[in-house]
Amino acid sequence: MTRVSQRPQRQRTSADPLQIGAFNSTSIRLLTGKLGPTIKPNRGGYGGGTFNHWFKIKLEENGWIIIANGSTKPKFINISAYDLNKNPIQGRAIFQRDSIDQISTTDGSRQYPYRGHVQAAQSDTVNTFDPNRLDRGDDRFFALPIGEYLICISSVRNEPIDYAVGIVIEISDPFPVLLLEDFSRLIYENTPEQDDIICDTTPNFTGDDAHDHSLTEWKSAWERERPENEPFPAFLVEYTTTQ
Repeated sequence: MTRVSQRPQRQRTSADPLQIGAFNSTSIRLLTGKLGPTIKPNRGGYGGGTFNHWFKIKLEENGWIIIANGSTKPKFINISAYDLNKNPIQGRAIFQRDSIDQISTTDGSRQYPYRGHVQAAQSDTVNTFDPNRLDRGDDRFFALPIGEYLICISSVRNEPIDYAVGIVIEISDPFPVLLLEDFSRLIYENTPEQDDIICDTTPNFTGDDAHDHSLTEWKSAWERERPENEPFPAFLVEYTTTQ
């Protein structure tokens, strides 16, 4: 469901943002609206409009907030993020395309899997270095903790302008999923509580040596929450790293 929020947003501020929702699974929102001045009669003459639209996201599990600007004129739209769990609240930078890269296991291309991610910290702390992680233990790349986050979409021009911004909420899942065609080759190790699959990994394996975004998972999340005839936003495809 596309959110067109011009009317309610006109009176909103950072203290009264539009609630996008509370999330404990992967979910996608498409925010659309119009920013800029309007010429309408008011109490003091003519004027009106707004240059900022405010939204709030609640994470019920640790996860990432990915912001993609799909506006027709993206350079005229500024997007900022804030951590409401701090007192006072803290601004959070958003990673651009020049952040950490990785090589695609599909076609060998260079990918930037953290592009559009809201940073989890304002800076890196030196005592979290981990050579086995893709992010080398840099706090800024970690999943955001449970809590509330504020998003502001604003115009940098003094003219009416439409925006389209995709918000992807990806929940951090520490448990791998195995997709197999032949179950006859699985080896189970029985425990009192459950059957565990034996997985021989290196001692330092954590699963954090890559950071992928599945196009299939994103499309499934989109289709789960929207009518069949509403197409998946095409500009989100370049933010995925694997089919």
